[in-house]
Amino acid sequence: MTLIEVIIAVMILSGVLIGLSNFTRRFQHLTSNHDALAIASELATGRLEVVNLHRRYSTLVATFDGTTETSATSGANPSMSNAPGYSRTTSVVRTGPSATQDYVTVTVTVTQAAIGMTIRKSLVIAAF
Repeated sequence: MTLIEVIIAVMILSGVLIGLSNFTRRFQHLTSNHDALAIASELATGRLEVVNLHRRYSTLVATFDGTTETSATSGANPSMSNAPGYSRTTSVVRTGPSATQDYVTVTVTVTQAAIGMTIRKSLVIAAF
């Protein structure tokens, strides 16, 4: 091999390694975001299930509207103790009551400040 062939081979190898390192960095970033999104989704879904299981339709707004919970909130339902850095806000809006429209829209917003991520999930509960 001549010196020129060795230099060309090293240049090609370094180009491949730079591309591979960039791919690895982006993959690691996407994986960590995916974990945070999964936790936020679980927190929102859990809260929607708690609201959905609430027995008194007439008190949904008074009980849940405007509640904000964090991992430091002792009465968080469901518990957020295993999710530090997340904040969960529940918004409940009642439409009606009237003969044709009486339902409640529940929206749970979960934020994670460290990565600036927000997840929103909603549920509509009809009068029963």
